[in-house]
Amino acid sequence: MNTLIGIFSLLLTTLVLQNAVFSRALDITSLLILPAGRKSLWRFGLMLTGVTTIASVLATLVNPAIGQWEHARYLRPVVYVLLLAVLYGFACLLLNWKKRDWFHDHSAMLAMAFFNCAAYGAMALTVYSGFNWLEAAAFGLGIGLSFLLAVFLLEQGRRCMSICNIPKAFRGLPAELVYVGLISLSLYGLVGHQLAA
Repeated sequence: MNTLIGIFSLLLTTLVLQNAVFSRALDITSLLILPAGRKSLWRFGLMLTGVTTIASVLATLVNPAIGQWEHARYLRPVVYVLLLAVLYGFACLLLNWKKRDWFHDHSAMLAMAFFNCAAYGAMALTVYSGFNWLEAAAFGLGIGLSFLLAVFLLEQGRRCMSICNIPKAFRGLPAELVYVGLISLSLYGLVGHQLAA
């Protein structure tokens, strides 16, 4: 029972803290090219959640073997990127074989889900935190869900800004960055941090 409570609290902590500053779970440059619409965002968020969960567990399982290498700290990031590439290749082969039409329609979105700061960050943070495979799965799930929450917050901001009279110089990316900054500060204050005076 204590393990279940610990995993649930880890999941909730990940959901809140990963969105606190939008830094670990939000890659704004790739979000700018995502297709609009709630259905597409849900699809991407679920893909990314699956990738972060599987990648976190895989990194935890592979880490003991990497730790025995002489220059493990230098080679670990390379191994993580290679693992993501292998997982991506396996997913592409499987989807191209079983669901060819779906794969061709969503291949760009699938590539963004695998090669994203959240996928690599999930692997690195899981290993450096020393989680076991069950905690790693909860942490990866939390990172994916927090990214999904961040995507919906950004999409809601875009929708609200589209009906506002924003000066021409601030339309697009500058307005989105101001919006993300304000949301980040409010979430950062919500979790109890104070800015230096």
